[in-house]
Amino acid sequence: MLASDKARLYHRRVNILAIDSATEACSVALLREDGKVFGEFEIAPRGHNRLLPEMMRRVLSQAALEKSMLSHCAFSNGPGAFTGIRIAAAQAQGIGVGLNIPLIPVSTLAVLAQTSFDRYPHNSVLVALDARMQEIYWALYRRDQRGCACLSGSERLTAADAVNYDSAVESGAGHGWLAGLHPVKQMPLDEALLPDARSLLRLASQAVEQQLTVAAGDITINYLRNRVAEKARN
Repeated sequence: MLASDKARLYHRRVNILAIDSATEACSVALLREDGKVFGEFEIAPRGHNRLLPEMMRRVLSQAALEKSMLSHCAFSNGPGAFTGIRIAAAQAQGIGVGLNIPLIPVSTLAVLAQTSFDRYPHNSVLVALDARMQEIYWALYRRDQRGCACLSGSERLTAADAVNYDSAVESGAGHGWLAGLHPVKQMPLDEALLPDARSLLRLASQAVEQQLTVAAGDITINYLRNRVAEKARN
């Protein structure tokens, strides 16, 4: 995170909790008002419901914060594994309602793109997640001037052989590349990369600054399949 970003968030007294369980990875991170980040990450298919509450407890403890001191809660709202997305949405919604704080739903593909940008120096990435049924979720993201992932075009759900993208794309990330997607040129690929809540924090911070938050009762789940966004239920 840029020093200027940290300073702005510090003066706003923002403590953001971020939750991601939309893939095999389960992660929680917390941005404290002084700009320090605390996080936990584990690859644990089918273990999200058990892990998330304990991860949240640990990052709050590491940050020396009470849950009541949170100002926002962000979560990956899809696309991805239906059960995992719902688990994160339910956790975030419970926190939002219980603390009466705003929520920040963020696309899982955007979080994956930001995770890639936080790890590698490239400026564009085609992210892809295996959607099963011989399809992939995919999108092209570019790094903006602040280092944040910015969607280029739209997020899509298609067969792997229906993916079309510009040869100027610099890199690829996500296990969708193992599901039949092939690069049109030699470029760095990280097929094992999964979304990380630490990177979700960066996008959530930007959303707070731009006042792009929602009430707990108004969050949606971005399934992409059938091109619908379903309103999450309590």
